Parts: sequence; C-alpha cells; structure tokens
Amino acid sequence: MQAWSRFWRGMVARPVRQAWGLAASGPAWSLVGLSLQAPDLVRVHTTRQLLSTDGVMGDGLGAQLREAGMMRGRSRQRVSMALAADQLVSGVLEFPAQTPKEDWVTEVQLEVSQMLGKEPDEVNFDFQPEGPGDGPVQRVHWVGCSQSHVDDFKRCVRFAGWQLDSVEPAVHAAQRAASALQGGLASLLTQPTQDWQFALGRARGASEQAPFHPLAFMPDPALQQAMKSEAGARLVASGLALKAWL
Repeated sequence: MQAWSRFWRGMVARPVRQAWGLAASGPAWSLVGLSLQAPDLVRVHTTRQLLSTDGVMGDGLGAQLREAGMMRGRSRQRVSMALAADQLVSGVLEFPAQTPKEDWVTEVQLEVSQMLGKEPDEVNFDFQPEGPGDGPVQRVHWVGCSQSHVDDFKRCVRFAGWQLDSVEPAVHAAQRAASALQGGLASLLTQPTQDWQFALGRARGASEQAPFHPLAFMPDPALQQAMKSEAGARLVASGLALKAWL
C-alpha cells in the first residue's frame, strides 16, 4: 500500500534557493525555474518550452530536461510535476468518529481503485479530514490517480538525471501561483514570464485556507480562463515550484 502524501507534500524538507516546476501544455511541456530573491519573494529565473517528439513522457523530453538543468550549472535538479483534471478522481468519505485513522487509508485506497477500475496496488492517493472531527461523523476528502502516471513522471525525471520532488493536481498549483503573483492574473498578459515575481506570504496564506475537497478542483472563471491561455502551463509550473518554500 502506497499513499500519495510523500509526493503530494514533497519528498524531503530542505533549505531552498531555487526550485523547478514542469507542466504539460498539449504535446509540449512548460519548465519554469524560480529562485529566492528576498526572504518573502521569489522570481522566475528560467522558462523553457520542451517538446516531446517520441511520446508524452519519452526519453526525448528527459534529454531536454537534462540539458535545461546543466544550463543552470548542475544536472541533479529537483522538479515538481502536475496531474491534469482528467487524470484524477476525487471525493468524500464519511466515517464514524471513532474509526481509527489507519482504517481511512484502506477505505480511501479501495474507493480510488474502484473509481479508476484498477487494483488497489495500482493507484496513488492522498486525503485530508474536514475540520477538527468533534462530531459523530468524520468527513475525509480524498484525491487519487493511477500509479502509472506517477511512475511515468519518475522515469522521465530519472532519465534526465533530476529528482522528482512532488506531484499534485494542476489546478492546485495554478491557484497557488495566482494567489502569490505580483500584479495578479493581469500580469499573465502584461508581463513576460521572465518578469514574474511571487510573494511567499500570500502563497502560504492561500495554502492554509485552500479547501481539500472536490470543489477545490473547480477553479473560478478567471483562473479557469488563465489556465487555458498561452501562459496557463507556465502559471501551473510556477505554482509547482512555489511549493518548495511552503
């Protein structure tokens, strides 16, 4: 049994000076690197579009990723990646308040496997309780995907000589980036990506308030439009990189 939390929340805690995010944009991928500019401010240091000519997650993409890392002086970079909405399932389970938390894992895993039509050991998942759980029923919000998606990410990143830091839904990364972007979503149209800056305090505040339930996968119209724009994948990639400081 493998919970998703080690990828969702990040592999390890460490001091961070720079971080990378990689998000799909049709057949292409947007790679964005952020670096710490001030204690509460990060900026874009690199933005590149990578094209996959031999499959969505093939060796060609890995080779371009390796090249991008070496341009920054070392190949052993760490990167976070996103899952699109059509790669995810999510929902809510209710348990009697006295149910041990260890039992949540089994029930969530079974729910994800049934919805995806896969064996329990072929899925990856994460979950979070709703509120303090003082009532007779504890509601637990969950999200999951096929283990094969995460395995594809790991293979591509390993081929590039990089390390996979975390995996999360693309919409969550976009919400994080939008909340922290200096100038707001209007900056997507008025500033080149290279000039984007993000306030870490606002990103942390948004992460603490963000609900972990199915509605969290339904962005407001402005964010939804931004994600569909030419800069949408770069916004997601930026939000992925921001997770390293939260």
